[in-house]
Amino acid sequence: MKKIRYNLLFVFGLILTLGLTTVFAGGKDDAAKKRPKNTGTLTVITTPDPLTVRVDGQVVGMSGVEKAAEFYLAPGFHTLEVEIPNGKPYIQQIEIVRDRKNCICLKIEPKTTTQACPYNVRVDGPDKVLEGDLITFASIDALNYPTPLNYVWKVSPTSAKITSGLGTSAITVDTSGMGGQTINAELDVSDGLYAKQCGQQLPVATMVESIPIDEAIKFDEFESKAFDDDKARLDLFAVQLQNSPDSQGYIIMYQGTDTNSVRNRNVDTLSKRTMDYLVNARGIDPSRIVITKGGARPTTVYELWLIPPGAKTPVPSSN
Repeated sequence: MKKIRYNLLFVFGLILTLGLTTVFAGGKDDAAKKRPKNTGTLTVITTPDPLTVRVDGQVVGMSGVEKAAEFYLAPGFHTLEVEIPNGKPYIQQIEIVRDRKNCICLKIEPKTTTQACPYNVRVDGPDKVLEGDLITFASIDALNYPTPLNYVWKVSPTSAKITSGLGTSAITVDTSGMGGQTINAELDVSDGLYAKQCGQQLPVATMVESIPIDEAIKFDEFESKAFDDDKARLDLFAVQLQNSPDSQGYIIMYQGTDTNSVRNRNVDTLSKRTMDYLVNARGIDPSRIVITKGGARPTTVYELWLIPPGAKTPVPSSN
């Protein structure tokens, strides 16, 4: 079945200002010498452009603009037609009298009446989101157009994934792995009837910010002496772990090479005593504490670290 579509968006009208003057002179007109005998004169002037003139269905020439065009006709009634651009011709019955002028003046003023598009859509989306968030790009029909609209979405770069909404007024885009990039969405919307005049291509952009990666925090570093002295430093570390429930405690112990460290500050023994003290005396969950060896130094040394979620584990230094 063929569809018949009527496009009424643009209506073109023509305003014709007509000046119709018949000049009846008492004697011969000024052009009598060149005018054929037994005729009258039709003069036609149009503004702003010359137009085709027909008399009794026959083209007789073009109208004048600044100076009237003259046509010599036999006396009697005639049908005058002037072709109007993009409109119906001007038609007038005129009477031609011998030795007299009949003057036709037409002023053509194009007038355009424009009807607004029946639907007017805008697209909304956030200015920025964090990597991993879902973005919703949505179109809003400001005029509540009753006819279903066609929605064609495109997003870039190609790594951006549309997770839902294709073919509808709103889509959802996954930003995983898109940190530091801008996601551009474009909606092509039409209704199939006024698509040529009212179809819209609407862009919107959202910046995807990378999630900042926390780094491991070096809380303290000290030389092991008497364990009672070590405990005072471990107490402060325990308090910080309690105040940072999401962080991991990470302790690197460096074995001293001097005689006192070898005899009295063995890292294997200190590691066990340190874990016992933090868990049983300070109440720290053992799953939150890691103690590892870091190699040799002149004296036995503790490095105390706080590791926020996602931060990399520190690497023992070579000093």
